[in-house]
Amino acid sequence: MKMSSKLLLICLLVAALASLSEASIGGYICPYSSKKFLDIASKALKADTQDISSLYHAANSFKILNEAVPANLKPVACQTVKKLFNVETLEIDNLFYGVESFKLLGCDGKLSTEGVVKKVQDILQNEKSSVASLHYASKTQTFLGQQISNQAKLAQLVQAQLKTDDSLLSLGHALHLAASLGQSGKFITERIEDIVVQADEVDGKLLQWEGGLSTTSLIITGLLQFPASSPLNQPQADKLANYLLSRLTVQTPKGISALLEAAQALATSKVSPVSISVTGQNSVTLDNPNLKIQVSDIFGKPLKTALSPVVAQSATRIADDVVVLAKQPLNVGAKETEFVLPLKLEPGYYKILLNAGPHSTTLTARVLGPVQVKTFEIGLSDADQSSAPKLEKLTHPNKLNKKLQGDSGQNLLVKFTLSRQVHQAFLRLSSGKKEIIFVAGHESNSQYKVEADLGQELPISDSFNIELIIGDSIITNPFRWQVGEIEIKITNAPTVASLKTLRGPKPEIEHMFRKPEKRPAKAVSLLFTGLTAAPFLILLILWSRIGVNLSNFSMRAVPFHLGFGAILGLFTCFWLKLDMFVTCAWLIPVGGFTFFTGHRLLSHMARSKKPEKADK
Repeated sequence: MKMSSKLLLICLLVAALASLSEASIGGYICPYSSKKFLDIASKALKADTQDISSLYHAANSFKILNEAVPANLKPVACQTVKKLFNVETLEIDNLFYGVESFKLLGCDGKLSTEGVVKKVQDILQNEKSSVASLHYASKTQTFLGQQISNQAKLAQLVQAQLKTDDSLLSLGHALHLAASLGQSGKFITERIEDIVVQADEVDGKLLQWEGGLSTTSLIITGLLQFPASSPLNQPQADKLANYLLSRLTVQTPKGISALLEAAQALATSKVSPVSISVTGQNSVTLDNPNLKIQVSDIFGKPLKTALSPVVAQSATRIADDVVVLAKQPLNVGAKETEFVLPLKLEPGYYKILLNAGPHSTTLTARVLGPVQVKTFEIGLSDADQSSAPKLEKLTHPNKLNKKLQGDSGQNLLVKFTLSRQVHQAFLRLSSGKKEIIFVAGHESNSQYKVEADLGQELPISDSFNIELIIGDSIITNPFRWQVGEIEIKITNAPTVASLKTLRGPKPEIEHMFRKPEKRPAKAVSLLFTGLTAAPFLILLILWSRIGVNLSNFSMRAVPFHLGFGAILGLFTCFWLKLDMFVTCAWLIPVGGFTFFTGHRLLSHMARSKKPEKADK
């Protein structure tokens, strides 16, 4: 009773601590993802592209990941930037990408920026310039080493544009632009709360803005430039980080650059998400029980301020919800971000609640261990249970000294006990290509039993190998044990053909179609065929009596009539053997040809009749 009270107290304490703690993110941008991002960025740099923005995003990805652009890619990328950079044809955003990518790549020489300053000034002074254009123009001017001359006027232009277009994309650009305007940009702080409220929450775990990864990244990096306004709280930052981690499969340079920019902004902010996750495998063994936990930022790097203490508040066995561990501090590992939790527990699945300072998460771990056969008995019993079965004890991995002799009136009986319960326990009887597998029934205290009726299950005289198969997801030594052999003698045994009928495929089911109804007499069919053809015959008779006027026939009409005839022929083929899809596929070009030639024929006829009307 005292033990139950202690466990109840521990559960209540864990629940209270979990309610007071903040959740963490369950992953980070691992080295594998970083390598994949760099590979995609490298392909973009060496590609023969006409999109200057892809070069910027690729170079920016290398910068954020603190990796140098490969020396063999730099000359090609720089040459592409110089070739594509054209002040007359490029929009202001691509001009910004060109200037910045030239700088990020560390290209030799200078980029021809003649006319860029004038274009930037025209945009910054134009009252019709969009917020995005004003943002890119101001950044381009800054990169060229010039200051924004009239920040107050630029702030007024932005506010005026937001009255006509306050979409999330415009608000994201406005955040970045306002951050560069100093005191003049404080107008945007009134919109921060409204921007955050517009974020969409998914399953209570993810947070994003409409527009996808690019828009979400633009807003995150913009909001975090106003730390004094506390734009995001810790739960919101964690959910945004979870959204970024859900997009690690992105395959474009633009998406990778946006993801990394947002992750970097979160990692360097006051609300930097904390990643608490298992490094490597989430399974341990009884010989090596140390579970390695990593506590880091979203990039897998050490936190600016180390969190302590790192404690396993509880470990619950999933099979029966029993708390088996409480308030166990983790040991410091080999790395600065690594902690070690010894799980000296019985094999099974466990749910572990971890706390790192005010942050918490729940992880699932698996403890593996060996399984042993404690007892094993095998023998034969009468099917009518007229006498007690004779069972022979056997020790794993030994085999039976002699063959078991059975017949159709007996059952094969196997009883065994394992050191722990398993999910897969089978008894396999095989002879050549023939086999039958019995599932061992679990009784109690890890005891299993198989009882097979030889007359029903194996109705053929033959010698069979007996094999015990044990497996489970939490054992380290799954095995197949050759127990021995059994020879079965069946009186009046069925033939192999009858056995195949018993256990093989069933006879083929043939469908009986209804006999066709009797057709009408031949004379009736000919009569109705003649009635169907009667209108055409009447037309031929009238043509022979009245005559056919071919004087106005022109060679211009030949293509039209050929097309019309082809359509009739196609309909005939459709009636005989074609389906609707093939018919429509042919009808489109044939019908188009007929329409074109018919239009030309009618136009010619109309032009030829105009002089006659004029004479009248």
